[in-house]
Amino acid sequence: MHPVAARIALLCDEVAPLLDEAGRQSAATLRDTVAEPLRVAVVGRVKAGKSTLVNALVGRRIAPTAAGECTRTVTWYRYGAPERAELHLHDGTRRDLPLHDGRLPAALGTPAEEVARIVVHLQAAALREKTLIDTPGLATLTTSNEDATRAAVLGAAPDDADTASRYAAGQADAVLFVFREAQRQDEVEFLRQFRTATGELGASAVNAIGVLSQADLFGDGGSDPFAAADAAAARLADARAADVSAVVAAAGLLAETARTGLIRESDARALAATADVPEQRLRLRHRLPLPDGIDVAALERLYTTLGVHGVHEGRHHCAAGAHQLVTWLETVSGLGRVEDLLRHGLLCRAHALKAMRAMTVLTRAADAPQADTGAVLALIEQARLDPALHPVRELRALRHLVAEAPTSPLRAELERVSADSSDAARLGLAETAAAGDIAGEARGRAAAAQSEAAFAMLPAEAEAGRVLARSYQLIARRAGS
Repeated sequence: MHPVAARIALLCDEVAPLLDEAGRQSAATLRDTVAEPLRVAVVGRVKAGKSTLVNALVGRRIAPTAAGECTRTVTWYRYGAPERAELHLHDGTRRDLPLHDGRLPAALGTPAEEVARIVVHLQAAALREKTLIDTPGLATLTTSNEDATRAAVLGAAPDDADTASRYAAGQADAVLFVFREAQRQDEVEFLRQFRTATGELGASAVNAIGVLSQADLFGDGGSDPFAAADAAAARLADARAADVSAVVAAAGLLAETARTGLIRESDARALAATADVPEQRLRLRHRLPLPDGIDVAALERLYTTLGVHGVHEGRHHCAAGAHQLVTWLETVSGLGRVEDLLRHGLLCRAHALKAMRAMTVLTRAADAPQADTGAVLALIEQARLDPALHPVRELRALRHLVAEAPTSPLRAELERVSADSSDAARLGLAETAAAGDIAGEARGRAAAAQSEAAFAMLPAEAEAGRVLARSYQLIARRAGS
């Protein structure tokens, strides 16, 4: 078990006898799950493209995208065998949910109000490091659907904030927020509530990233939609810097089509046949017949799987066959950037993020009337000072630095050191570096960081310097042992 996970497991064992029954259950759950992959909730408004993006990330067309009972239920996608889907009911029981042609069915076969969540186990490499939680969405006309989203991520619906959320910061360790266009007030409010729910982080963006979806629909129709989407994503990232650590643009439909095997050689041939047809003629295809030699039925199917931009631009990238088209789709979709953002923004700090959520849950459990509040909080503070949980302090310092001094030169250094990698990588050294070289470099970096802390003008930079100094001291200690 990773040292961070092991220390949290020990903390759960220590505090459990001091909590009430609900708190003990929360501590037991945390202990059982602290070593699991990071739980990332995919959140956004209805029709923002969440399920399409989930399909692309998983590499399967498993999540339904059309309205149905499954799209109104929180669904977990996790690594496991044999591949299967289960209904987890509110009463604690489970029922099998048969997959139809490898996809979730439109109907659950069980009253939706009885279902807490759907859990899908897949042997998908993308799920080895993370569990994706697909949520029903915000701004839905059905209140219960939005409440399900809030319960999954925040721990409770708004009117339950003083009860259920006492024992839970939600089921998610981090959030991938899907924006469809410019931010809306309900999105801003949800992200603010997520910051509040993750109390150890406070006003933090280190556990939330953003995706501006449907990038192929941006622009005025005559310009590159992806350039327009990238510009919009940059503006959104600046506007919501306190809520999300970064925002990238992506076209979920193109990504899903590329990753899930929907393109065949016959599709590439049908699309290539339109290469010389004027774009305006394609737009008028329902009014004017297309030239001979074009498979009209196949073309219409491609408009469904690729969208207008995917067809009109993709027809120039398929002369060499389906492989060329799929490569273009995956490249232009921006899915690689989303995966990089997940990897470098969240997954590389998975253990620290999970530890933060665990400490938040336990701190709230300590507030229960029947809990020994003082003793629980003392144990949590003792754990917080343990060198094994120093990564939590690194993330807290990074959060303050991003909020107060985002351009500080210490930011890149703190981001590198807080990543869950080898000590050599944290120092920017080769993986083959000798222990003596690692220790010497770390001691030098510690002295420099202490100097930065002493002469810092901003409190966030001073704290970052102190935390970095301690990080380097711990690296030197490990290398010298």
